Amino acid sequence: MKRLHIYAALLLLIITSSCNKDFLDTVPISNQSETGFYKTENDIMQAVSGVYNKLLGFPDVNNIYLSECRSSNYYVDRQDAARDYFSISAFEVTPALGTLQTAWTNDYELIERANQVLDRIDDIPFSDTTKRSRLKGECKFLRALSYFELVKVFGGVPLIDKVVSSQEALSYGRVGADTIYNFIVKELTEAAILLPKSYTGADKGRATKWAALGLLGKAYLYMAGYPLLKTENYAKAVTALKEVLNAENQADGWKFAATYAEIFKTASDNKYSLFEVQYLSGGKGLGNPVPGEVIPLDMDTKITPYGSYYMQGFPSDDLINSFETGDKRKFVILDTVYRNRSGVMTKRNYFKKYLDSTAASSILSSSDWGINFPLLRPEDVMLMYAEAVNETGGPTTEAVTLVNRIRTRAGLATIDAPSQTDFKLIIERERRHELAWEGQYWGDLVRTGRCLDVMNPWLQQNYQINMDANKFIYPIPQSEIQIKPGLYTQNPGYN
Repeated sequence: MKRLHIYAALLLLIITSSCNKDFLDTVPISNQSETGFYKTENDIMQAVSGVYNKLLGFPDVNNIYLSECRSSNYYVDRQDAARDYFSISAFEVTPALGTLQTAWTNDYELIERANQVLDRIDDIPFSDTTKRSRLKGECKFLRALSYFELVKVFGGVPLIDKVVSSQEALSYGRVGADTIYNFIVKELTEAAILLPKSYTGADKGRATKWAALGLLGKAYLYMAGYPLLKTENYAKAVTALKEVLNAENQADGWKFAATYAEIFKTASDNKYSLFEVQYLSGGKGLGNPVPGEVIPLDMDTKITPYGSYYMQGFPSDDLINSFETGDKRKFVILDTVYRNRSGVMTKRNYFKKYLDSTAASSILSSSDWGINFPLLRPEDVMLMYAEAVNETGGPTTEAVTLVNRIRTRAGLATIDAPSQTDFKLIIERERRHELAWEGQYWGDLVRTGRCLDVMNPWLQQNYQINMDANKFIYPIPQSEIQIKPGLYTQNPGYN
């Protein structure tokens, strides 16, 4: 938290002119002071783009490292025991793990940037007050998203909703997860009122009303599950998610892709998701590292000219064998063979979900892919809605139809009249497959109370260990604990 006082300076040093991928280039404003920067409507626009800019590091850290690597979707051999992703996968995490500090810093830097805008925006003259309201909504949405990631990863955290000095920050201790979730609900409820239903032109990719309501529904689902277990929130999730579903095919709504593969193409950016992290290739430091992160080092350069970026783990056999025969999603998500640079077909399991070879010619490094990363898709909303409906009274025809719509596109047979218990497991399986390598499965296991039942047999088989409920969340980073002794208590099981 001592870093809060430098975040304003960072905001002035690295800011984007728009969140649309055509305008992701950074604009240095280092000659202006923090106070002097916020003078015009355009200054605020650039500052809001700076908030979006902080999302660039989220998928790699939160969705891949801290979520997918933690689940039974991913296996790392002990030869990579010195890597953070091995420690995460094998449940050998300590408070000193660098990835934890990165996650904490990324979230609080975004929050501080949003706080800077929200604290000052009403003092700036706007030619259009509707634009001011929209920008407020965007910052509230992004701030809520950051707190949602924080509470999932760390549990209770400091709640800071205004600009504070470094000295003031030392008085902000951790608050309970329920307080954080209540703040998230408040932020997203307000954001949904302020945000438009859609954008045109260069503004495509910004947060919409549907993104806010979709994330609100997800927050309610998490509140209903572990650890809060406030089951009255299932009904609230139904209401929020239903409103998103009703927007399909409206002029300002969303679209359901004809095929699963179509979603994960660079040309499909901002077409089939409710909210995506915007990336831009071209060697400007704005590229997506995820597509080239887990592919074989010697893969054919026609597919990827720069080989693997970093991680040497694999899609687990457990994930591979869990797909039903004929599931079209399987080989969009992963593969078990590849062509190497000598043209020889070689056996190796690897994730290829975002590996769009048609866009490879535009990248300048293995971490420079231009494809966006989806943080919230309509299929996620459909499955969450079906789950919330099931939890409030069992499967309905509408809920089963939504799941069957996803299964039909995947080339699978429909399900018919499942029991409440069976439907819950069906949804769990569909979420695992539909959203694999998007960072959803680990959180699903934790909040539904299925984590120990699913993970311990897998951990026993692969790492000869068991986990307990203390490992549902991560430790507070050690460097944060040391800032002011006694300010933060460490999470149980990590002392």
